[in-house]
Amino acid sequence: MFATRRRHEGAGRFTPEGEKRSIQMSRVPQYMHRVAGWEVTNTGLTANKVEHLEAPRADLEQKLTRFKGLSAQHAALTTSKQEIAKEMQGLFREVETLVAFIRTGIRQHFGKDSEKLIEFGLQPFRGFKTKAPEPEAPKPSRPTAS
Repeated sequence: MFATRRRHEGAGRFTPEGEKRSIQMSRVPQYMHRVAGWEVTNTGLTANKVEHLEAPRADLEQKLTRFKGLSAQHAALTTSKQEIAKEMQGLFREVETLVAFIRTGIRQHFGKDSEKLIEFGLQPFRGFKTKAPEPEAPKPSRPTAS
């Protein structure tokens, strides 16, 4: 992994010149390394026929199969979740555009300063706030030459 540093709060990330950024594919979840270890243990027990561990081995095999099934289901749901999120994002943009169009039509129909706009969740134009006139600063008096 490459090091990233921030120069100040809110700054974007940068990569020092000596380091190269690399794009990484999605990684295998860490727990799958443990599952591989479970499979090795199960295979070793099956090959060596350890009599007194046959019942726990059968239990391990059953639970290992169930875990693999759940892991595959989790991966499928994750993919499905990503697809749904992508579709929601596109739909969100379309709705935002549509609502902006409708709100513009509402303003055009009722007028930009109509109080009726409040019913549609819009802020009526109530004029610009006038700035209070700034008090004039007293002019410094000129010293008289004596």
